[in-house]
Amino acid sequence: MGALRPFRFYKHLKRLGYTCHVITASPQEIANNDVHVIHDELRAVWEGEPGQAMSFRAYEELLVRKLMFPGHIGIMWSLKAAALCRNIMRNNPRDRFVLFSTYPPLGALLTGLLVSMRERIPWIADFRDPLGIGMGEAHVSGWMQFWNRRLESSVFRRASTVVANVDGAADMWRKRYPSASAKLQVIYNGFDPDEAPRARDIPDRQRKLIVHAGGLYHGRSPQILIESLSRLRATGAPEALTASIRLIGDFDAKVGLTTPPYQQAQNEGWLELRPAVPRSEALRVLEEADGLLLVQPQTDVQVPGKLFEYICIGRPVLAVVPRDSAVERILQSSGIAYRCLYPTDDQQSADRKLLEYLRLSTAPVPFSDWFQRNFNAIAQVNQLAGIVDEVSHHR
Repeated sequence: MGALRPFRFYKHLKRLGYTCHVITASPQEIANNDVHVIHDELRAVWEGEPGQAMSFRAYEELLVRKLMFPGHIGIMWSLKAAALCRNIMRNNPRDRFVLFSTYPPLGALLTGLLVSMRERIPWIADFRDPLGIGMGEAHVSGWMQFWNRRLESSVFRRASTVVANVDGAADMWRKRYPSASAKLQVIYNGFDPDEAPRARDIPDRQRKLIVHAGGLYHGRSPQILIESLSRLRATGAPEALTASIRLIGDFDAKVGLTTPPYQQAQNEGWLELRPAVPRSEALRVLEEADGLLLVQPQTDVQVPGKLFEYICIGRPVLAVVPRDSAVERILQSSGIAYRCLYPTDDQQSADRKLLEYLRLSTAPVPFSDWFQRNFNAIAQVNQLAGIVDEVSHHR
């Protein structure tokens, strides 16, 4: 999901006449002169692929991860990416450049910082997630918060513009860096009208299928749903007995999907845990699902990109989110059917809302005009193009 946002920016900026150079660590299936791939050889080391020896660079990155940024990769990769940025600028001396970085991963953010410090070109620092401060502190140590804050303040000093993907993150930063508030812009995630998913016919099956496609980590646990559906099944509720849940993707061990409630649900046949699949396959499963599950209980501010795909599909959404979250506010105005389970719900409230959700019609409905106006990628890229022009002219 993280790659879709910069891809939409790249695609529509080119349509507006901008020349774009993309630097990525992701292998490309089709050759493209705009795209420069720098392989991150250390990623295989951290992901545990067999036969990967620890190079000197790997030990350097490991040291930085241990002391400053646990869990982040791409730190050494950023040095190569920054060097490539400088080569591209030297090879095109007549062009005016604006650097755009999108975080995560950390390596992209560090690349932007390194290039802006040396080349002094305009830099737009895009944040799809906060840098671990102000949201989800339960999952971030005090030592990591210190270094995140130091890096964040450096970004605000050096960047020409900082882009948040939700208003809540921008508000938090305005309070933290009042002198840099003029640098802040908000561009939400959204949908590309050229490629927006659409509901397909639901295949014949014995149970209504509710699907979540994507990784579960950092407090993103569907436990309230699993426990509620288990209770409703024990009471003999027909809606619960004819419902099933499928979770597709990589799962952090801390989410607890190996605990007894999940194992019992799998043994009874109404919970499926499947490994990650290619994006095209994940979209097909979502488009054929009876219902769509969103799991974001750890923050009331951030909005996962899959929400916009769900709304385009138009079938009922079940969201595990805090009360009055940004996700809930978008769903309220989206025009589609939904229910929200709050992490603070008692058992009776959770069971009542889940039953209401299971009784909703599975017929897809179109999204609202409000959603079209606010989250269409073409309008968002026009906003980004205005930022590019402004920082380029100012610098």
